[in-house]
Amino acid sequence: MIKIRRLNMDSTWQIHWQGLSMIIDPWLIGSEIDGFSWLNEQWHVTEPVSCNDISPRDLIVISQPYTDHCHAATLEALRPFGAMMAVKPARKRIERETGEKNIIEIPDAADGWTMHGDVQVAKMSPDKWIDPIYHALIIKSGDDAIFYAPHGFALNEKQCQIIKPLQIKLLITTFSYFKIPAIMGGLVNPGVDAAKQLASQLNAEKIINTHDEQKKGIGLVTRLANTSYADMQEESEKDRRVISMEHYDWVNI
Repeated sequence: MIKIRRLNMDSTWQIHWQGLSMIIDPWLIGSEIDGFSWLNEQWHVTEPVSCNDISPRDLIVISQPYTDHCHAATLEALRPFGAMMAVKPARKRIERETGEKNIIEIPDAADGWTMHGDVQVAKMSPDKWIDPIYHALIIKSGDDAIFYAPHGFALNEKQCQIIKPLQIKLLITTFSYFKIPAIMGGLVNPGVDAAKQLASQLNAEKIINTHDEQKKGIGLVTRLANTSYADMQEESEKDRRVISMEHYDWVNI
């Protein structure tokens, strides 16, 4: 059984699975800034769970190098923790901003998996060479897996073959649409239809939305963004696999 709860209303999660407590993409303190505050600075609308109220902290997993996923002040506040895994650009950022050196780099699923306890982790990357590049993570135990894609994802044929033997017990992905001018990053979150297509590709048993908080913000990104947000209660009524989690309670999957 997978136990999961939100730690903020955006994209920070705590998962208990196979005797391990994992925290994914922690941003629980203050604002997040992309480059410069005049470009983009955002705050949570709903107060996150306090770092002091999160226990145990066996493993921290970082999926993206951007500050709403890779937040140095939060990582410092979560010490001590058992271990940390991060995709390569996030690992470099954490080393630079916190001085932390004991970070396990998450490999691409085509190259292998990294293990902590009875859980293995790997990443998938889109067919894209220019930033922003939004990764997806696969967390598996045996043939059971969680697929975490906070900015959505479209699998290519090779990636579909990697996924094929796995039972995707839980898909965590965005249902929101968020687009900014191409020079600033273009399509950030691809929306409801993309979430449904990904669920179909994965044959996911359960689906939870993430990275859909309508945050407070200042800067060019906020002013220029084209956004729309799904009604998750409505989506859960349309599809019984969808779990609407607008709270900080634990849910069993």
